[in-house]
Amino acid sequence: MNSEISSLIDVGRLLTIDVASELRKLSLAQLEGPWQLPSELVRRALRDGAREVEVDLARHRAEVRDNGRGIPEAHLEWAGTLLDQRRTNQERHAALTALEATGELALLMLAGLEPRTLQIRSARGGRVACLVHQQGRTPWITVDATPESDSTVVVVQHAGLDRRRAAEWLSGAARFASARVVVDGKPVDVGFLSTFGPRALVSPLRGRVAIPFEGETAHAWLLEHGLVTAHVAVPDSPCFEAAVELGDPAVTELSPARLREAIQPQVQALVRQAVRSLLYVARDVTGYPEPARRRLARLVLQAIRRRLEPTAMARVPVFRVVDGAGERNVDLVALREQVRAGGPERMLVALYPGQRPDRYALGSSGWVLVADETERSLLSELFGLRFRPPELRDDSQGLMAVWRRVVYGLLRTVARAADLVRHPLRRPPLPEDQLAPEERHFLHALRSHAFGGARAISEVHLCEGRGAPRRTADSPPRMLLPRDDPTVRACVQAVAHDPAWVYPAWLAMLDGRGLPPRSARQRWVARDA
Repeated sequence: MNSEISSLIDVGRLLTIDVASELRKLSLAQLEGPWQLPSELVRRALRDGAREVEVDLARHRAEVRDNGRGIPEAHLEWAGTLLDQRRTNQERHAALTALEATGELALLMLAGLEPRTLQIRSARGGRVACLVHQQGRTPWITVDATPESDSTVVVVQHAGLDRRRAAEWLSGAARFASARVVVDGKPVDVGFLSTFGPRALVSPLRGRVAIPFEGETAHAWLLEHGLVTAHVAVPDSPCFEAAVELGDPAVTELSPARLREAIQPQVQALVRQAVRSLLYVARDVTGYPEPARRRLARLVLQAIRRRLEPTAMARVPVFRVVDGAGERNVDLVALREQVRAGGPERMLVALYPGQRPDRYALGSSGWVLVADETERSLLSELFGLRFRPPELRDDSQGLMAVWRRVVYGLLRTVARAADLVRHPLRRPPLPEDQLAPEERHFLHALRSHAFGGARAISEVHLCEGRGAPRRTADSPPRMLLPRDDPTVRACVQAVAHDPAWVYPAWLAMLDGRGLPPRSARQRWVARDA
């Protein structure tokens, strides 16, 4: 019975189908298209220790040259067996298995793509092996002795090799390559861009990490034998960039999902090393310009907020202060001592970066912190600090002070005239006894949070009309809210429902021309918590 079934079934044909299917799975399934093949040839060269790889791309053609160890003669013979359609199924299956076991995915992909022509010249150990293949013909291999150093040259022609897409893919995949990679005469191993300088990761991680000049999200590029294969974001960490090598010679699957799974147990170690890199960079903050110092100060505060190396971070001098002797940088411990010296109010004397220190009496308050709104917000969130400006110098009788008063007086007069021209029929503020109960409640909620600073709003009133909220030209200005404006009505209803909504209401009323009072924001944050 078995002999009859065997006579009816072509076992050799079934094995042919299996070999073709497995070859397609191991090669084509790991490529988005034939134009990705040059990148895989570069990956093979980097895995074999190449220090320089040159790629020349043309229409339907790619040539890859490297100075790696070269391809063993046996591997070329197995590749030739797979390319030769006249070889028996058993021979081709044995060659496929052997190439897969040695991790020669690039040779498997070359065979699976069935190129129009293929030439591989491999110099290794004083011998040169050449594999030549033309579609429809039997491949042949020649071996000669030679004194030249190890190298490999692969020239492949395929109808699906798109030059532009191949170059774009290589420029992104090889940017963190461990060797020099040149594509059409231009280096593409550019590494990190716009960072404070990369540092090498230490065991168990392999790769580099850097602190970028901009950005808020930490992320890592995952490399497989020197080429970028996947990308992941790293939450709950100060911003950093990392290129992590996860290549394993024993693994033949080039899968982004596998790399993302492999990096998960090492995320915490990666974050710790990134924070140490931040410490290393921040200690040299005096050598960077002011925008870089502000960036490092924000990252240090974010690391402390996430409890990442808080003791070491508190000792990094990244906060700019000024006094009568000039400028210098201090650490968070010095800031705490200054706050304690000021008593129980937790008040810190501070200036904004755009304010001129020479206009203030700096000697009366010790040193003065120079910080922007982001630094102040983080310091306030972490330590409950408040800020006040130092006392102005007493130069009210000077010529410049008189000149400023004259100029500011003229500007206020022009502003009042322009306001009168724009709003000739200005509606007066409504008395509170003419307001509805929810409108009175809305006004009282707005007024309960006092403004601070030079651009404070002195009064808030409701008036008739449907126009947008506006501020008068007075100094300080008054805020007039037309009661029939849709935004004003929505704010009245929201605050009536929940008084904490006074913070979004202030945001809507100011419309980007200012920030709400800090006390309103604190109440809103406490509500969300």
